[in-house]
Amino acid sequence: MKYVLLVSHGTIAPAMHETANAFFLGEREDLLHANVAEGMGLEEYTENVKKVLSVVGPKDGLIVIADLLGGSPLTYASYAINEMGLLKHTTFLTGMNLPLVIDVLTRKDDVNHEFIGDEMVCEIRDSIGPFFLPKAEAVTSSEEDI
Repeated sequence: MKYVLLVSHGTIAPAMHETANAFFLGEREDLLHANVAEGMGLEEYTENVKKVLSVVGPKDGLIVIADLLGGSPLTYASYAINEMGLLKHTTFLTGMNLPLVIDVLTRKDDVNHEFIGDEMVCEIRDSIGPFFLPKAEAVTSSEEDI
């Protein structure tokens, strides 16, 4: 099985996990999360990552999606993943957002481990951009309309 681990500062990862479950209409056993909560030390966080990843076997794949490149949640999760011997089958992605999480969960079993990062990032990059509403004619009202 390929698992997806969301890691973040604060409540981003648990909120993204909850939102993804709502999107897919139920709890997913392949979606996990760990976050550095307020007041949590990095040692406690690292132990929590190991506990969360205890369901991942040595032949399972793992995709880690982090909120920030170079942030403590990603850095310390990577240490834990290495200590657990899971690094060989792990892909790391940063810039967590809902389209990325949904795309990874939808397609993770159909995409080769080595190419998942490149392929997903290119597609998600295309989904990011400005949103413009069409210009509407100005609406005016008078007391007579009320």
